[in-house]
Amino acid sequence: MKILFAIVSVFLSGALSAQVISHGDFQMVVPFLQQEDFKGAFEKTNQLLTTTKNDSSDVRGIVTYMNIFSAAGMVTLDQMTFEDFQTNANKYIGHRLVMPAHPCIDSTALGYNTLKFVMHNGLLKGMTTTANKSKSTILCFEYFVYAEPVNPSQLLGRTVRCGGILESVEINPNKSKIWISRLHIRNAFARPMGKK
Repeated sequence: MKILFAIVSVFLSGALSAQVISHGDFQMVVPFLQQEDFKGAFEKTNQLLTTTKNDSSDVRGIVTYMNIFSAAGMVTLDQMTFEDFQTNANKYIGHRLVMPAHPCIDSTALGYNTLKFVMHNGLLKGMTTTANKSKSTILCFEYFVYAEPVNPSQLLGRTVRCGGILESVEINPNKSKIWISRLHIRNAFARPMGKK
């Protein structure tokens, strides 16, 4: 009986530890993205997300975003269709996403891979425009509706990480590769990184 208990304990502890994405797991994806190996990043993030459905950590939110971002990159390289991208991204509607941190810039400035705040229909929203390294394609426009009031003047010039709940995904209706997707995020947060 003790042997059976020990075997079950080892099995359960292994199964439970596989339920959460570790920082090390997340770090294994980063080189794929740095090299713009979008297919490799997509496959690795897909594997991690499939084995950790009950994980609600920030790390899982980061990996979920990496999955959507890498799928958009695959579209630019003709490794995935717009329709397959939409199907993949739609799986994560209602899930938490955590984006990479970006410099916060003035709303009148132009910039890729930056955060700015804009008024839209009387509502303050955050917006990021994420692109590939050459800035030839916008992979994701990301729009954030914040759960709490945000003061953009306190964030200007700082590096800020945003995230929240994925509400909807749009693909470029023309299916051109100038831009791939729009992600709409609700219950969002804007978290400054480091000290000002």
